[in-house]
Amino acid sequence: MENPVAHDAEAGGTGSGDDIRPTDIVFECPHCGKSLAIDYHGAGLTIPCTDCGEDVEVPIPEGMEVYDIDSSEEEQEIRILNLRKSLVAAEQRISELENQFEALRARHERLEDAHGRVGGRFAVITAQVANIRRGLQELAGALEKISAAARE
Repeated sequence: MENPVAHDAEAGGTGSGDDIRPTDIVFECPHCGKSLAIDYHGAGLTIPCTDCGEDVEVPIPEGMEVYDIDSSEEEQEIRILNLRKSLVAAEQRISELENQFEALRARHERLEDAHGRVGGRFAVITAQVANIRRGLQELAGALEKISAAARE
């Protein structure tokens, strides 16, 4: 048997080969809501939606286990190959995410260090501005006294 392929569950009876069979699993795409049908051999597989193209996991009918599917050795080998491909892709994605996480963690540490340095500089500058204000006030007072004395 070939790999199961999803077909439009709404096409029923068109004579196009998309007729729903009693052994089909009928379900909806969680991304676009399209009604899909696939042979029961597809239970548990991840397939692209025929409408939106997003990956969709074919549900396993209640009371059925994936191991209950009577499939040939060839079908099982295809499943194993697909699972291995999925595993490799998942492991690559995990590695990418771990690298991204490590880069973000290092950046966070650099930003925290910079924040600490800037915070210390800010406190020094604030103190210096306060000293300058006091000096300007004292200077203004002295100029006022000199101006008053010059008027006398």
